[in-house]
Amino acid sequence: MCKGSGEHGGSSSAGVFIGGFILGGIVAGTLGCISKALAGADRKDLMRKLPKFIYDEEKALEKTRQVLADKIAQLNSAIDEVSAQLHPEDAPNGTAVTSDEIQASI
Repeated sequence: MCKGSGEHGGSSSAGVFIGGFILGGIVAGTLGCISKALAGADRKDLMRKLPKFIYDEEKALEKTRQVLADKIAQLNSAIDEVSAQLHPEDAPNGTAVTSDEIQASI
């Protein structure tokens, strides 16, 4: 009796395995196609396809980033000006210093 049910259970398990294998292949293939399409799409095109509220939020974040970058540039410029006024004998930022000059100062 056990032998008969074991043989029947074995063929059922094989069918489940094959079905799962096929279903997994379909799902993996579909996800692969979707990811390939998204990777090939231009970022701006992708943003246009998103719902409007997500696109507007991204535009607002980009604008905020640009404003902050401008303010940081202004602060850096102001710091450089004050530093130049306090230490007029020092070389301004951005001047290349050679290793010979470093060795001579040591």
